Amino acid sequence: MRRRVTQRSRCWHGSADRGVSLILVMLSMLVLSVLAATIVFTARSETLASYNFKLDTQADYLAKAGIQQAINWFRSANYKGVDPTNASTYYNVADSGAPYHLYTSTTEPVTCKANCDHTGTGSSANVQLMGITGTGSSNYPSINNAAGTAVTTQFTDDLSGQSVLGDANNQGTFSISAVLLNYQTVNTGQAPLLTANAVETWLITSRASWTGGSSGVVATAEEQAIVQPIYNPTWGNALYGYCSVEMQGSSGVCTDAYNSAVGCYGDASACSNKTAAGNCGTSLSNVIDSGAGVGANGFVSLGSNVVVDGNVSIGTNPTGGSACCTGSGCGFQGSSSSVAGQVVNGPNVSPPQFLPPKPWPTGSTDGWPVNLSNLVPPPISLGNSQVATYPQNAGTGYPWPTTFPSGPIPGTGTSGFPQPCLTGGTCDGTATNPYTLNVSSMGNNSKLQLMGGPDIYHPIYYDFDQLNFNNGDINVSGFVVINVKTTLDLGGQSVINPVSSTNSSPELIQINFTGTSLAVHGNGALCAIIQAPNADVVFGGGGSGGYMVGAVQGKTLSFKGGYPIHYDIQLNRTGGTLAVMTTTGYTRRRM
Repeated sequence: MRRRVTQRSRCWHGSADRGVSLILVMLSMLVLSVLAATIVFTARSETLASYNFKLDTQADYLAKAGIQQAINWFRSANYKGVDPTNASTYYNVADSGAPYHLYTSTTEPVTCKANCDHTGTGSSANVQLMGITGTGSSNYPSINNAAGTAVTTQFTDDLSGQSVLGDANNQGTFSISAVLLNYQTVNTGQAPLLTANAVETWLITSRASWTGGSSGVVATAEEQAIVQPIYNPTWGNALYGYCSVEMQGSSGVCTDAYNSAVGCYGDASACSNKTAAGNCGTSLSNVIDSGAGVGANGFVSLGSNVVVDGNVSIGTNPTGGSACCTGSGCGFQGSSSSVAGQVVNGPNVSPPQFLPPKPWPTGSTDGWPVNLSNLVPPPISLGNSQVATYPQNAGTGYPWPTTFPSGPIPGTGTSGFPQPCLTGGTCDGTATNPYTLNVSSMGNNSKLQLMGGPDIYHPIYYDFDQLNFNNGDINVSGFVVINVKTTLDLGGQSVINPVSSTNSSPELIQINFTGTSLAVHGNGALCAIIQAPNADVVFGGGGSGGYMVGAVQGKTLSFKGGYPIHYDIQLNRTGGTLAVMTTTGYTRRRM
């Protein structure tokens, strides 16, 4: 029997199928709608994020522009640092003492003394120039810049709320504040013609507000930078060759450092026993196993037994060109194990443009006389244990007598004292009228005593055609500049400025040598600074008592045979150059 399938049942099944499809379609539409909404939301979020990033970037670059504007301001005549003569009046600083009397701040940031505080913020307040609203008030000392405007007023006028206007969509303002982190004074120039200058280190904050053409601020940013002028000391190394430096030989060929402000090299007993000779880096109290660098514009060559307690610095453009480079080229040659510090690249160090003072008569070709033998005083020969003091009967005052007294010349038997200055007339030991001496020989234990000036800024000048002797000592009392033209040869038991517990500073004698050959050998020793830009300088040869305390600069330097070099860190203060304000640190602050 057949079973009938009714129309109703067929219709019922068809309706069920259509219901499932509808649900699937609705679910698909829901998913697609969610995806579309997500895409739209993501696109809008990315657009907004990109726009916000653009605004933040614009604000950030505006803050960077503020930093650069501040650097330019500190480099300009609108800014003026506190004069070194007023440093102790305004700031809490420490005096370096004799011979330089330079200052260094005792706090960081630098704090005011009462005389600095003209805003009522207290005598221990940090020194600051404030142009950002809400960060405090300026309490920089009441000094005027070159235009006669107060520095605080000029800072506010130039660096507070400065507008940057481009088109309608590129607008904003920046403001600057600065805190004085460090204050120190340094000597610039070539000793003894030195000038004390202020070096101020500032922390600059630049806050930018970007409007982007809207009615209000849409983005802010802050940048900070540390700026300061860079000081490059003239006597920053124990040895520097405008062409090259070679150190070879025994372990006594070495460099180390000490601080003459503390005392002599080593300690008092060491100086009285002249233990400046021998190896470096001893266990004595006033010895520093660092800071005694060696450098050259061409190459530095160190033997296996050599020790440099400091950096080796390689400059550029050596005096003499390619002749200053060996077959291995320019640069460092030797083992880095000989260098206690690092081998570094440095700037070119140019020879000083100097000749000794020129008191010589018209007709000379280089500042020295055509026929020196006809112009200098008769040669002085000192016998054993004889002492000659110049100027004679100088006393203790300054300036020294302007003429030599009459009387016999020590060692010559001559009854009249010759005119000591070749220009004739007044002789006062200044750069333009130096005392002129001619020492032909010095007996055992003889001494040539040169009276000096009261400080490094006012030395007494002495001119020699030759300084050539193997016995005796040259002692100084006060500060002296010795100019030598033709020959400088120191050997035997000779000592220039012997190290002692009462005389420990190489700054007391500056030797300027314009010749081409300078030699220290045997047991020859000296405590001085030597500037010999044209000379091949050789230290070495046979003695066990030879040493050099101070620093040497020359065309080529060769040290061998056990000659130690003891560098006085106080020489960092003996002149140099000061660059413009430079960024030494940078950071972006989170707002």
